[in-house]
Amino acid sequence: MHTNLLLEDLTKRVLQEIGKFGLGVETNRQYRRTYDRIKEFAAARNMDSFSDGLVERFLEDVEKRYKAGAIGHSRRNHLRRASLLLKEYAMNEAIEWKPYVFQHQPNPASQEFLLLHSRFIDNLRLYGRSENTIQSCNNSVRQFLLFLEDNGFSTLSMATTDMVPSFFQHLLATYSPTSIRTVASNIRSFLRFSGNEERLLPAVPSRCARSKPIIPILSEKENDALRRVLQTQKVPLRDKAIILLALRTGLRAVDIVRMKLRDIDWVNDTISIVQSKRGASFKIPLTADVGNALSAYILNERPKTDNPCIFLRFQAPFIPLSDHSACYALVRRTFHRAGIRLNNERKGIHVMRHSAASRMLSRGVPVTTISSMLGHSNKSSTDVYLSTDEERMRECALSLEEIPMNCGGLK
Repeated sequence: MHTNLLLEDLTKRVLQEIGKFGLGVETNRQYRRTYDRIKEFAAARNMDSFSDGLVERFLEDVEKRYKAGAIGHSRRNHLRRASLLLKEYAMNEAIEWKPYVFQHQPNPASQEFLLLHSRFIDNLRLYGRSENTIQSCNNSVRQFLLFLEDNGFSTLSMATTDMVPSFFQHLLATYSPTSIRTVASNIRSFLRFSGNEERLLPAVPSRCARSKPIIPILSEKENDALRRVLQTQKVPLRDKAIILLALRTGLRAVDIVRMKLRDIDWVNDTISIVQSKRGASFKIPLTADVGNALSAYILNERPKTDNPCIFLRFQAPFIPLSDHSACYALVRRTFHRAGIRLNNERKGIHVMRHSAASRMLSRGVPVTTISSMLGHSNKSSTDVYLSTDEERMRECALSLEEIPMNCGGLK
């Protein structure tokens, strides 16, 4: 993420990126006028550098104007999109043309809380935390600070230690016990950053329930049906390549859609991956069926464009797919064509990720190798897939013959 980035420079770069999407002349002018408005908003507050705090304050101002009837719904959404494009470029040095889901979230009124919250989120980005982690921390800390304000505290130094367990008791009304575990971890990080670890940190719950889910995988019957439909022309070449990648490698959706053309080594039959969650770099084998699917898509169906990403939209602007939503949609369509998982069963890339891990395990691939391919920072995270290997689970079962029975119910 850029730090101390002047707003003037950032808006110029974002406008250049927007110009590459092939939008209309008037649309480009509208974004230029909007960024002039944001710069005026910042200047009125003696600010000339970009920050998350600036975006939050601008969006709050937009919301006030909308509720007062000063601007309409479409204008409100445009101002929000323009603001979030600045935020995205500052973080990634690139922008993705995608739909934004806008949900107004209340923020603390205390200036100390707002500043501390903003600095904490900026610090997470500075240390390269994933966007999912940042969003999770952002939501947890925001709720914690709002809870303190509702109870009459406007600074952390004023907050009493009993407020911490009261906050977690308050969350139990809407959060599952396993979700509380994540919130507790986020609040610990925040309190360490804030310098209140000695007084408030010991009050954060140290023992929280851990989820032990049943991992959903494709059955043999579903695998056969999926294999048959992928051999037909009912599935676009792009979707076929993505699904085969997920089935063979267990890659996350975000890592699949971020793959570049240069990542494929056709000579040595490998694919280079930089995992978005951990930032780890490694190579995976390019199997024949995945290689054939990729080459068929790239040569025959992929739009002719300079964009380096492999998987692009079918329609202009030809930009990379968004990760979870686009992949979920194409997997759901393919499952429907295959006649599987037509009701409320789990769908999406994650089901194939689980299936890939289970298949590797059943073929004797070491758990450490599977863990590396799946991008788990904690090797024990892969142990959950042991429950999907029925044959090895049966080997672990004890025979009842060696257990003495004193009743006649069992022989």
